[in-house]
Amino acid sequence: MNRLPGSDILAHASACDPKTGIVIPEARNEVMDRTQAYFPPEPLNRLNTTLVFNKLSRESILAVVSLCLDDVAHLLKNQRISLDVDVASKDWLAQHGYSETYGGRAIAVAVRTDLLFLLARKMLRGTI
Repeated sequence: MNRLPGSDILAHASACDPKTGIVIPEARNEVMDRTQAYFPPEPLNRLNTTLVFNKLSRESILAVVSLCLDDVAHLLKNQRISLDVDVASKDWLAQHGYSETYGGRAIAVAVRTDLLFLLARKMLRGTI
């Protein structure tokens, strides 16, 4: 897979503040310099803004998991089914859904494939 310029910089732990996960200014500037050196000005000028994403904290990852679970609970509420997820299950979804490379995008996929699809099958079988 072809990676964007500067992604190797962000892969290092030293690119982020260890307490907050926020990308340090030096790393951000290096990524932006490499991006501008890699792409011609024409496509860069078409972008409204360029972002360097910070790493998510454990609390933020769990908050994303909770938001996804709230969406599932809302869907189930229409079927008069309540959803109660324990802390260990939320931790499991956070661990399996979060990627250092892709961030929290896969959390929604993990919730959908590991929880929602299972619930749907059980609902279709009438076991819930």
